Amino acid sequence: MSFNTMTVNNLPNGNYLPIDLNLINNPKYENLSIEAMMLHALYTMRMTCSIYNSQQDGSWLDEKGLPYIYFSNDEAAELLRVSERKITNLRNRLAEQGLIKVFRHGLKNYRIYVANPEAPAENVAVKLAFKNYTTSKKVLPATEKTAAALSESRDANSADTQTQNLPTSTQKQLVNKPTNKTSATESGAHQVSYPQVDKESALIAGLQSRYAQLIPNVAFQRFLPFCDGKYDKAKWFVDTIFKAKYVSNQQFLKAGLPAETEVLTFEENQYYKNGLADAIAKAMEQMYRFNKVRNPEAFFFAFMRGYFTEKTRQYLLDHYELTPELEKTLSGVKHVFSKEKFNKIG
Repeated sequence: MSFNTMTVNNLPNGNYLPIDLNLINNPKYENLSIEAMMLHALYTMRMTCSIYNSQQDGSWLDEKGLPYIYFSNDEAAELLRVSERKITNLRNRLAEQGLIKVFRHGLKNYRIYVANPEAPAENVAVKLAFKNYTTSKKVLPATEKTAAALSESRDANSADTQTQNLPTSTQKQLVNKPTNKTSATESGAHQVSYPQVDKESALIAGLQSRYAQLIPNVAFQRFLPFCDGKYDKAKWFVDTIFKAKYVSNQQFLKAGLPAETEVLTFEENQYYKNGLADAIAKAMEQMYRFNKVRNPEAFFFAFMRGYFTEKTRQYLLDHYELTPELEKTLSGVKHVFSKEKFNKIG
């Protein structure tokens, strides 16, 4: 059975909750309830959020580059006004029909991949034979839209585990990507000249841009004043932050935390980014204001490792039930750090 994964190339149009007419017209889905169709429609709308965000920053794509969604049963149950048990049955029905694929991801989340329904065979008399049933509307580039049409677009936030800003009109999603072309280069009228910039500043700006989705700009501003405008120093701070996070994560993995859990990623664990600027500020204060740190490099690494460990622990306690397994993991991390401390003293 082919699985026609929804991508940017076959994104449905329209500012509405779309129930694909193929679900009604194709006899293959004749036993599918309207509730199941509505659930597929909700998944489809969330999928457009993932596709839109993947175009902006490359998020919401799996290892194979396919878009996916998170959509909990309790969220769907609230929207469709049914029980979570009902949603479980509906989701299983959609999976049986090849309309979704569900894979466990982490301790509590499930990645859902959404497929487009199959069209009925040519010899099948469709039940909703509307005049425009076979008409496909094209997604217009932003340059072809009128100002009035754009002014009617409104932003809508999804209720997902990671905020996905999605224009309510899906026609607004597929806009022309910015290019390096200018009116001058297109017309060939004259050669564009660019002002000279400091190379170190340009490299640092590029570093900020590259990691903007993981390290907020305000966090960069906490250590850049101590870099003397040198790219190598700024890069050292960035590398040390990621190294500290990696070492901290290894402590939890060795203590039994599943490797695929989202708590260990910047993308899913917002605690990492939210307090990063303040943590760096505190480290800088210890290193450069009080002048009591003999080895600033080692101190900064240790400080940031402790920060990431604490934020991981906080996320686990706030988002997961404290099961015996989780309690064992947390105590295992404590044991690891106590052992390290003992070894250093000895």
